[in-house]
Amino acid sequence: MKKQFLVIGLGRFGASVAATLTEAGHSVVGIDQSETSVQRMSESIADVIKCDATDADILESMGVSDYEAVLVCIGEKYIQNSILVTLLLKEKGAKKIIAKAGTRTQGRVLSKVGADTIVYPEKDMGERVARSLISSNIIDFLEVSPDVSIIEIPAPESIVGKNLIELNLRHKYGVTIISIKNSKSEIISPPSVNYVFQKDDILTLIGENKLLKKLRFTED
Repeated sequence: MKKQFLVIGLGRFGASVAATLTEAGHSVVGIDQSETSVQRMSESIADVIKCDATDADILESMGVSDYEAVLVCIGEKYIQNSILVTLLLKEKGAKKIIAKAGTRTQGRVLSKVGADTIVYPEKDMGERVARSLISSNIIDFLEVSPDVSIIEIPAPESIVGKNLIELNLRHKYGVTIISIKNSKSEIISPPSVNYVFQKDDILTLIGENKLLKKLRFTED
């Protein structure tokens, strides 16, 4: 069933959301103050408008209550605008408001002023990256950049009893071990090349996502 969505803010995240919804067959209206963003998105979605979403009269004229959901995708450094727009949308009767936040604090504020759902693009992207990296049980992750991540994993059985010289991780896999947490919860950082891996070690690795994705601790 075709639905209508309003996307406010056509930066990287907003543009991606708008394009994805359009590709899925839905009707999308995108608005942004940047002429460059508007022109860029004019080829991806049917309706793109250059305007200031913090203007109450403009939102009133757009009939925000007619949309299935309104997505507030304004950049985190303009959090004041996100808060104001969310407040206005709530006042104008938006059915559902989905707001982007960069931090938990921003998310809590946006929830308090009317956002129904908060999304954290960098965290969510990090989770998707982490899930796609390797088959091992990833304990934690941190997306350093769109191309580089830090992941924390339990030491695979195949490396127990070996040291870094034998494994040659940097040369073989293109990743680096930042630290090792042993069974006593002691942090060894940086680990010695002669350190022998133990069964309950937790490894923290850094590397390019494409290399982490290929990472396989196998006997070969």
